[in-house]
Amino acid sequence: MPFVGLYNYMYAFTGDAVLRIAFANTVIVVIVAIVAEFALGMTLAILLSRENVRFRGVFRTCLLAPMLMTPVVVGVLWRFMFHPTFGIVNYILGLLGIGAMQWLSDIRLALGSSIIVDVWQWTPFMFLVLYAGLQSIPREPQEAARIDGASRLDILRYVVLPMMRPIITVVVIFRMIDLFKIFDIIYVLTRGGPGDATEVLTLYIFRVGLNYYYIGRAAALSWIFALGLSALAMVYVRMMRAEFRV
Repeated sequence: MPFVGLYNYMYAFTGDAVLRIAFANTVIVVIVAIVAEFALGMTLAILLSRENVRFRGVFRTCLLAPMLMTPVVVGVLWRFMFHPTFGIVNYILGLLGIGAMQWLSDIRLALGSSIIVDVWQWTPFMFLVLYAGLQSIPREPQEAARIDGASRLDILRYVVLPMMRPIITVVVIFRMIDLFKIFDIIYVLTRGGPGDATEVLTLYIFRVGLNYYYIGRAAALSWIFALGLSALAMVYVRMMRAEFRV
């Protein structure tokens, strides 16, 4: 084989259009999924942290169930649920008077559908960490703010969230690193289609190396991808040290 020098690494920055699409889709998945999971996880954590909640243990168990399933099983389950003819999602929409949608074969819906599945599975993780954080923060500052006339929203914004900042930082960065590696759910649901609508970096590297047999190109992309994740991990460690003053 001829020696190509740094061509495979240069390709990572000057590659084809599909690589750029895969990078853009990955960034979209990371941003949208993190925002949705944090919003839902924090909302559920706050609701279950209230003192008058009944059947708290049952709710916690039900919320954690999706996280206990493997991504492949989750992908297969939602593939059936998103079926345009026999899926329960379109059945419920039909009861509401909304027409059936091609969740996984419509180029406008496929990526959003994949994000919905990831949010469904990993919001419990965000909820679990944030719920534990809410249980660990002291109650005295909240009670003092309540006595001073602060509303619940003010207490959440100015007391609870600042005290939970180290925990929020940890869980958000952890999920960010994990989302950049998303593969199983996308592969099971859409295989990157329709077209390149759900192509992500991990799936693109897999396809280049094991479908098209450009092993050197896939290896170079994998190294760059691994170095990028390592940089995120270093940021994560530094932020942890800064937050917890280790």
